[in-house]
Amino acid sequence: MVACNDDGNPFVINKPIQVSSLRFIGEQIVQFSQTYNGTTLGGFSSIDYRADNGSYYIMCDDASAFQPVRYYTANLSFDQNQFSGVMFTSVTTLKRPDGGTFPSLAADRYNAIDPEGIRYDPTTMHIIWSSEGIRNLTFTPPVLNQPFLREANLDGSYVADFTLPSLFRIQATDNGTRSNGSFEGLSLTPDGRYLFASQEEPLYEDGPRADVGVANSPTRIVQYNKATRQPIAQYAYLLDAVHQAPTPSTQFRLNGIVEVLALSDKRLLVMERSFAVGATPDYAVKIYEVDLAGATNISGLNSLQGANYKPARKRLLLDVATTGIRRIDNLEGMTFGPKLPNGNRSLILVSDDNFNNTQISQFLAFEVKP
Repeated sequence: MVACNDDGNPFVINKPIQVSSLRFIGEQIVQFSQTYNGTTLGGFSSIDYRADNGSYYIMCDDASAFQPVRYYTANLSFDQNQFSGVMFTSVTTLKRPDGGTFPSLAADRYNAIDPEGIRYDPTTMHIIWSSEGIRNLTFTPPVLNQPFLREANLDGSYVADFTLPSLFRIQATDNGTRSNGSFEGLSLTPDGRYLFASQEEPLYEDGPRADVGVANSPTRIVQYNKATRQPIAQYAYLLDAVHQAPTPSTQFRLNGIVEVLALSDKRLLVMERSFAVGATPDYAVKIYEVDLAGATNISGLNSLQGANYKPARKRLLLDVATTGIRRIDNLEGMTFGPKLPNGNRSLILVSDDNFNNTQISQFLAFEVKP
């Protein structure tokens, strides 16, 4: 399969990608509460590069609280020595299957969604995007809005859903997907045949969440046949422990997969993000190279507790703290970008500021050393 670089030159995209290390190039920060075409910038939970025109697709995780569920396109200016700018170029409203807009939680809690991931598919010129679903048992009836993986046209209109394994459904009991812990990471393989989707946190059946001093909590990575939109395999991925205790110790903390980036049909980059209220630093982000070869296909296991299986192997590629940047924020998105002047690939990370003025929307650029 052939696509084009941003300079119009063709390149083969079905060749597995090699990554030995990452070199930090620079950072750009989008000022808090900026607007674009009448919408509030922020909540950047995912990013993907479109090679034929050099643009980036950026998911906004605003669940229609400010404006309707949407994604942006942008241009990023950088080379192998510096990162000089981010310019937004369009905003698109994502639509329900009936063509309407998604309601906010305040307007209709039973039909609201939690948008998270986005990928551009060059073979169909569609996007694939995700919602983590919403679980809230304080209401009667309880809010049990299911996660989804969805294909859409570039104008935001609905095309089709990917099949959700029944084990991943949100339930009123402690079964299935945890609230805000579902499909956060998405990636198409370089040959375009498969889609990987990662659970941010473990299913209830699979064991406890990651915690301070609690490592190896298993979450799942699902492999889909993109053409049929059917799941064909699942793999266990063991999370690191939460990086620091919160202050006070009873406060919120978590660690989970926030993004995946396919290198082949058996190798991925996985970004883990750890957070602890009141800790210094409050966020820690690490990128691992992950090998699924030899890992057990756990599709048939309804629980990983006490089960016999081999998890994916992981190798630390980058601890973002080693870049020396002033602050690591809520990094959630990751994509390969264009080739740099020296011929190496680039890699871009983006953070979700949660529309909070104590956080930042940061874009980080890296050189990929093959």
